[in-house]
Amino acid sequence: MKRFLFKIGLYAVVLFLILNSIAFLSLFFLGKSYFYKPQFVKNGVKETSFDYIVLGSSTGLTTLDTKLIDSLTNKNGLNISMDDSSLSSHYLMLEYFYAIGKKTDCLILAVTPWDLVNENPELNNNDYRFLPYVQEECVANYYRNIETGIFKKLSLSKYFPLIGVSYYNTELFYPSLVSIASPKKRNQFDDKGNYCYPNLGKPNEKKHETLNMEFKNPYFQKIKKFCEAKNIKLVLYQSPIYATSVMTKNTEETIINHSDLIQSPDMFYDNIHVNKNGREFCSKKVAAVLINL
Repeated sequence: MKRFLFKIGLYAVVLFLILNSIAFLSLFFLGKSYFYKPQFVKNGVKETSFDYIVLGSSTGLTTLDTKLIDSLTNKNGLNISMDDSSLSSHYLMLEYFYAIGKKTDCLILAVTPWDLVNENPELNNNDYRFLPYVQEECVANYYRNIETGIFKKLSLSKYFPLIGVSYYNTELFYPSLVSIASPKKRNQFDDKGNYCYPNLGKPNEKKHETLNMEFKNPYFQKIKKFCEAKNIKLVLYQSPIYATSVMTKNTEETIINHSDLIQSPDMFYDNIHVNKNGREFCSKKVAAVLINL
């Protein structure tokens, strides 16, 4: 019986080591690709210095076209926004951007009032995309600080990559296979990090409302301090929201408030995202501000 249990234990250890090795290779190949935005920023962007970067969630990703802005301002920009994220993820992306040797003169931070007011930020749905770089100090610290509970799957992946790859198997393992075959494939963004919604869809009708921009999220303060330390000009960008005005009493920050810039529903894809025509309209307005900034 003891011999049987010993063999079972030995087989379990060997199997764990094999699976952990497969998970390590999965993260290794994904980390060498262009697939998600962190990988694209590291491997797909050759320049190291930019006049400005756009950083935010899906609103930053789909509202501002850096190619169009560059053509109008003669500047060099990059969109490093990542969908389904929030200010905590933005702080990590900014830290990571500098950790890999890149820098910018200006940060256009796309914000939303519901994110700014959040005093207790949590792990975001797409934070796993940094997992191939969990050995980086900024990534490991972020996971350690943002994850709650006893079982911290992303933090533990620093030592046992099988944990994270198993939990996010569809989002990590299968893209790693794609990365082996096509390492330069990007996941829905162009060679400047931009993405746009088609001129389809429409917002849900609603009464006009007014929201307040309150700066309670601790990660906003982290971003602000980081910009001050690195001598980065911080510009907040509030993208259009259908039938909504966003107000603020803050006079310390430089804010481009486009919350009610677009009145026509024809320029919206849904209530908080503009479509291709809306993106062009907003990008031209931001370009005019950047020229004079």
